[in-house]
Amino acid sequence: MVLDHKIKIEYVKDPDNWGECDSDKMIIKLSTDCLKDPRIHSTTLMHEVTHMILRLSGVAFMEENDEEAYVRCIENLVIPWMLKNQHLVGQN
Repeated sequence: MVLDHKIKIEYVKDPDNWGECDSDKMIIKLSTDCLKDPRIHSTTLMHEVTHMILRLSGVAFMEENDEEAYVRCIENLVIPWMLKNQHLVGQN
């Protein structure tokens, strides 16, 4: 579930592309190659979910937009912070 939308995750043999987000079909496709390493798998999934969130929120469709830059920012700054601070989840 992403923003209360059921998202299908498919694993495909695609050595040239780690992941892909299709917000029209509500599908995230991940390369079967990323399953070889749990860290690559989780970071690739988070990357594609971030694309899905930006698209479902409408941010990705702004007139001037560099969605990949937003995703990379979140992926490289916010997600590592969240992973390091999991102990804060559920705290008031």
